[in-house]
Amino acid sequence: MAARPMAPSTSHRRTPMRAFAAAGLVAALALTAGACGGGSTGKGGGDASAPAKSGGKMTMLAVQDSATLDPFRVSNVALADEPRMAALYDPLFYLDTKTRSVAPHLGESLTTADNGATWTMKLRPGVVFSDGTPFDAAAVKANYDTHANPATRSVHIAVAIGIKTEVVDSTTVKLTPVGAPNPNLDRAIATELTYIMAPSAIAKGPEKYGSEPIGAGPFVLSNWVRGSEQTFTRNPNYWQKDKGLPKLDQLSIKSIPDIKQQYNTVKSGQADLFISSDGRVLEQAGKELNLAPFKTDGGQIVQFNLRKAPFDDVRARKAITLALDPAEIPKTLNNGYTPAKSVFTAGGPFADPAVVQPAQDKAEAQRLLDELAAEGKKVDFSYLVPQNPSSVAVAEFMQSRLKEFKNVSMRIEPLEIGQYIAKYAVQRDYQATLTQIWAVDPEPMLYGYWQSQSLFNLSGWNNPQADAALAAGRASTDPAVRKQAYGELQKAIVADVPLWAYAESDTGVIHSSKVTGIEHYNAGVVFMDRLGLKG
Repeated sequence: MAARPMAPSTSHRRTPMRAFAAAGLVAALALTAGACGGGSTGKGGGDASAPAKSGGKMTMLAVQDSATLDPFRVSNVALADEPRMAALYDPLFYLDTKTRSVAPHLGESLTTADNGATWTMKLRPGVVFSDGTPFDAAAVKANYDTHANPATRSVHIAVAIGIKTEVVDSTTVKLTPVGAPNPNLDRAIATELTYIMAPSAIAKGPEKYGSEPIGAGPFVLSNWVRGSEQTFTRNPNYWQKDKGLPKLDQLSIKSIPDIKQQYNTVKSGQADLFISSDGRVLEQAGKELNLAPFKTDGGQIVQFNLRKAPFDDVRARKAITLALDPAEIPKTLNNGYTPAKSVFTAGGPFADPAVVQPAQDKAEAQRLLDELAAEGKKVDFSYLVPQNPSSVAVAEFMQSRLKEFKNVSMRIEPLEIGQYIAKYAVQRDYQATLTQIWAVDPEPMLYGYWQSQSLFNLSGWNNPQADAALAAGRASTDPAVRKQAYGELQKAIVADVPLWAYAESDTGVIHSSKVTGIEHYNAGVVFMDRLGLKG
């Protein structure tokens, strides 16, 4: 039997819970969409995975300061706040980027003996939070209950409300998926519910715990200059201190919104590293600085709103995608993008080279546009983007190409981040928009984006074939079964065109030659315990 949704089904009414969850996710994606574009490469790179010396200070750059530092209202995106989460909390479990399997960190094991009907989480004994309180099963349950409480406005609520938790003993938590077994629940835990805050901090309420975080990670927050810089110092109670971790004495994260300024700051030696997905900057870093690259499924995507005209008609969606060629974007804009043919990266374990987006076909695009116009359905639409140069440049490219066709009109609507989030995720008042997906594994992210009843389904795509494929991918751990399931998902995307992927998800850590200990997990974030300076 196919698995049902992780979370209880909901209607498509814009409930506060749906709005809070979606808005938080979109906030992180929008912040990084304009910055889009294994082993370390680059001029003078050396080995950025070599062990670091003990001690020293490091400065990391980020596109924006944090709104909060609690794990509930922060999306786990490497280009946004996840490095801060890694520093403060450490992952409970994580997705190993080499094996694509779930591995333990603060946790000891996460297993199921009944194909996902129930799960047993075991924790390492003796671990404490930075304030000395126990990191135990009750702490994990307190966090998951907080995520599931609508009043928290957790961006991870869709996962949390789909799990019943029970404390068995101080180091054991029983997890029961709501509705149906989920043999891939460990992937959801590793990517969505992996950062655990001390109950002593949660008890102070959101006004306090967002600015006074307490975790069990390698660092503690020692200073926060709002809008500018956060300073993290070594956690004296760190569970791996006997291994000489963390390597650094101090980590500073400074906010610099401009990607070129970030690059020049590292190049001049005033900072040590930053994470970027700007294709041009990644390409430049590979020649001039040092780059630890990382690739996931997903990419930069034009998402259509299937609840609104003109894109409630599949012919309009097909016409736009057939009019454009992803390969033309990097050729024209010189932005370093890798052209996409699917939401699954070419050569990846789930990509089906036989199922890709149709190639550009201008004649067919014009035929569809003319057909729609003859029915009084001229394709006149607005394209919503976050207000940054990279996003606007791609939008202007699309607009210029569509001007070559009759019976189509595209307007660009660039909005500052708050307005963009409100219009896209809360009001859902858009016709087409830019979004970005980083998925080291399809589960649970793609289920969240496209399952018809998902809280995060912002496009209104309701496709039985896609729902069945997503359920089949969730219901199995067999690689062959999952590959077939996601092949069916790709077929549904090609046939129904809810989106157009134009660039693959290329990400990387750009760093100076003195940085080492870079090791990715999940969708590109770096373990902060082993990050350090060369001896």
